[in-house]
Amino acid sequence: MKFASRSFFTLLLVLSTSTGFAWDGTGHRLTAAVALHFLDNETRQELITILSNHPRYQEDFLDAIPNFIDRSDNEELTQWLLGQAAYWPDIARGLPDAERERFNRPAWHYIDGAWVRGAADEQGNVYIGIDPFADVSGPAATSIDSENDVDNVVSALDYNTRIFADPSQAGTNRAVALCWVLHLMGDIHQPLHTGSLFSEHVFASGDRGGNAIAVDGSNLHAVWDQAMRQEGFLASLPAILNDLDNLTLPENRRNADWTQWMQESREILHASVYPDSMRAAILSADRANSDLPEQALGNEYRQTMERISRIRLGLSGYRLAGWFQEVLAK
Repeated sequence: MKFASRSFFTLLLVLSTSTGFAWDGTGHRLTAAVALHFLDNETRQELITILSNHPRYQEDFLDAIPNFIDRSDNEELTQWLLGQAAYWPDIARGLPDAERERFNRPAWHYIDGAWVRGAADEQGNVYIGIDPFADVSGPAATSIDSENDVDNVVSALDYNTRIFADPSQAGTNRAVALCWVLHLMGDIHQPLHTGSLFSEHVFASGDRGGNAIAVDGSNLHAVWDQAMRQEGFLASLPAILNDLDNLTLPENRRNADWTQWMQESREILHASVYPDSMRAAILSADRANSDLPEQALGNEYRQTMERISRIRLGLSGYRLAGWFQEVLAK
């Protein structure tokens, strides 16, 4: 299936050079583009129909379409709108006060690393020089009955997938839920959204998913969020699809289990996110009761990070497509 028109490649080129889009912008748009690659036209159009009921569809979608997008080209317009939908929960962070309070949900983007449920039966937290915390047993998906029950990325997926999949729900609610489903499927595939690092002194309260570790003039979380920035949209999308071609993927993508996807992210968090040199520096700072100096990441680390990020973005889009096909076929 053709995944992008020639003019959409122009869009990708412009976005890839824009400083306004980091991994959470670039990455979420890539996830949507990968999902669209695996969706049939009927499902694509149904998604756009649902999205058109969004309570801020005019302001955040139609009015935000760049001038170089050909609105008469249905494929190009669909690509842009679904990418915007995947990014919209981050846009909600910057809305005016009343609208931000209505739509912004900061706690939905990540999860306590001690939280376990289902296939996510091992913690995401990394512990240096201290004993692990006790597990926090997460409630069953069936117990998430209202937005008041949602407090992390897993329960947010439990809630928003249910709202989106229910045609009896108000159109506005389904449209907002669509944006969250697109966004959260990407978030749960990002390792640093699924746990933190704790140590005796320096990170007694945790490193906030890498946000508190200074790295190369930035921080570890931001570096992972921006893993696709250097490669950019134009090169990343075909590279992601090529990586998927080289993976053994299940033909049945319709048994969605986000606790399994979170467990995969946590395994990466433990194995690849915190290099041995960084762990040693944290232990040394703890023993000296001093601050952790800024860390440097080598080229090999960054290349591994980019490869992992391509695969995780690809899997999130591939799995999204399967889930959409299953839900909208009912």
